[in-house]
Formats: sequence, structure tokens, C-alpha cells
Amino acid sequence: MRPVIIILALAGFTYSLFSPDPAPPTAEELHRGFMDHLHQGNYDSIPSILNSLYEGLNRNPQDAQLNADLGFVYLWQFSERGRKAPVAGIEKSIYLSNYYFREAIKYNPADPRLKGFQSATEICQGALSKDLDQIYRGYSDAYAAIKEWPQFNKFALSLVSSQLNKNSFFFRQAINYQWELIDDCSCKSLEKAEVLRSADKVFPELIRELEKTQDPLIKRACWNTTIAPHNFEGFLLNFGDMLVKQGNFDEAHTIYSAARLSPTFAEWAYRDVLEKRISEMKENRKAFVKRPELLVMTDDRQIFINSVLSCTGCHQMSKKEFSKSKGEELVTY
Repeated sequence: MRPVIIILALAGFTYSLFSPDPAPPTAEELHRGFMDHLHQGNYDSIPSILNSLYEGLNRNPQDAQLNADLGFVYLWQFSERGRKAPVAGIEKSIYLSNYYFREAIKYNPADPRLKGFQSATEICQGALSKDLDQIYRGYSDAYAAIKEWPQFNKFALSLVSSQLNKNSFFFRQAINYQWELIDDCSCKSLEKAEVLRSADKVFPELIRELEKTQDPLIKRACWNTTIAPHNFEGFLLNFGDMLVKQGNFDEAHTIYSAARLSPTFAEWAYRDVLEKRISEMKENRKAFVKRPELLVMTDDRQIFINSVLSCTGCHQMSKKEFSKSKGEELVTY
């Protein structure tokens, strides 16, 4: 071998021995990776997402974002459990979700979204373990979170309460919260009677208002963002399901139909689900009023929170939307 080639080869070998390892991904990069999977609806990727987040957490156990991400991934795993065959021990996902949201709050107590998520998982864990004291704590924490951010945390609590008996206090309260949210998301007075009487006017005006709002709390909780690109559609689908459960079919039809007005409706992966909901309200009511099977989904007819679009109904993007979103700033949840 020629001397110059030997020197170059040795130089390359020496560099490979002493060059530093690539820097591990940051918490922000891990968050982006998780959200990319959620935005594509990659439920089967949850084990690999968890592995990556745990590696990050081992490097920085006090990182609020990593703890919150683990809380959300475990919540996703449990909420859309109907996508897979029954898995033994799936309820542990709720316990772990609750734990990691608590950890996230410990390191970032100023974020009311974390308190809304944590109180919801506290209620769910209490229901699974039949612990009435824990359920009480969850509701108490949820009401406190609502005071901090009404638009976001009224939805979080009403979503959990949608599983309850339709005649129960907490279910009826959840329905009231849904009507209040339409009003809370607008600077106008949009009470239930006005919404139902003039839906063809109210919802287009509300959409225009939400598109222009400069209030970050309203924009994030009430409208479609890079983090939840179909937030508006998902909210109305869930609300419609709750009204169907009550047997208020005319009201449900009005609320379901409003989702079609969203400028992103054509890109929504679950628009066919909405149309089927509208055509099968009576059949769905029979399924929705049944006591939910918390661990094993044996019926495809599930109210929003127990369905396979419980998280992705708001968060999943179309391929076009996902491609466009690359490089855009990504807020948390």
C-alpha cells in the first residue's frame, strides 16, 4: 500500500476511535417524534415511542415534557385499546398515565393542561380500582383545573364523565359543560337556545371568529392547531355522541352537522365516521347507554371516549396535512 494511502487510512481509523458519539435526542426532539406518530395515527408504534421516551427520562428524570409525554402515550394506549385484541393488564396504562402526569405537574406546576389530564386519569384509575375516595379527589382536582383554564379543562372532564349513566349528575353536568364551551369559545353570547335556533348562522360565525382570535387559550382549546389539527371536528363528534346517549337526536344532528363546516373537514380521517353516526343515531343510543366495558371492547359501537378515535379523532392528520406541518413550530398538546 502506498504511504499516503496508509496515512489516510490510519487517520480515518484514529478519528473513528476518538470521535464523540452522536448527541442523544433532546426532550424537544423526542416530543416531536412522539407527536409525529400520533399525527399519523401510528398506534402500533406505542412500544417504540415508550422506549425512546424512557431513554430520555433516564438522562433527565426531572424533565416535565418527557413525563407529560409518557402520561399522554399511556393514556393513548388505554383510550384506543379497541384497536388491538384484549391485552392483559391494559389497566396499568391508566395507572402509569396518572403517575407521569403527576410527575409532570411536579416539575411544571404552572401548566393547567397537565392538571386537566391528571385529574381525568385519577378519576379513571379510581373507577378501575373501585376507589370512591380517588374518584372524589379526581373530580375535586378537575374543578380546580377548570378554574385555571375553563375551555380546555371543561372538555377534559366532560369527556371522562361521558361514560357515566345518562341520568347521573356528572353526565348531565358534562352535557352542560359542552354547551358552555361553545359560549366560552366566543366573545359573543352563545347560549344553547340560540345555537339550536340559528345553527346555520352561529357556527359559521364562530368558525370565522376562531380563525381570527389572538387569544392563545381560546385558539388552543377551541380551534384547530398544529398539535390538534381536527380539534373542532373531534369536539363536535364527542358532543354529538353524548346527545345521542341522552336520546336528543335533533340536537345531536345539529351538533354533528356543524363539523362539516370546518375548513379542514375534507382532510379529516374520520369524516365517514361522522356520517355513519348521523345515519345510525338510534342504534348507537342503545349501545351508548349500556354500562361500558372498561377493559375489553367487544362492540364497535362505542361512545367517543371509548372508541378507536378517542385521541386521534382530534390529533390525527391527513398525509397532506402531515407533510405541510413538517418544520412548523409545535406547541405541547
